[in-house]
Amino acid sequence: MKKKKEYDPGLMGRAISGLALRVIVAAYIVYMAWKVLSGTQSGGSPIPEWGAWAIFLVFAAAVIVFFIFAVKQFIILLKSAEIPAVPQSSGNSSDTLSESSSDGSNDL
Repeated sequence: MKKKKEYDPGLMGRAISGLALRVIVAAYIVYMAWKVLSGTQSGGSPIPEWGAWAIFLVFAAAVIVFFIFAVKQFIILLKSAEIPAVPQSSGNSSDTLSESSSDGSNDL
């Protein structure tokens, strides 16, 4: 059975808050692009329609790139927040420590 991974709560919170902030920024960029496009189509903007579509497409491409960056950063931070599992040893670690110090080679 696969053991559930454990994460450092502080680093996990940082990863989640970073992703949330980046998603909010991406949503705001989409909102701004939509406002430029809808303002032009309603006739309340001096920007020509082809220019509004160009601005919208540039903003949309930027959001896609930014979203890919946000997901990659989240994965990197998530991996760094992972707490490594302690391997189970067959022997007692205190026995090996006492054997190595009892041979006299560590005496000053």
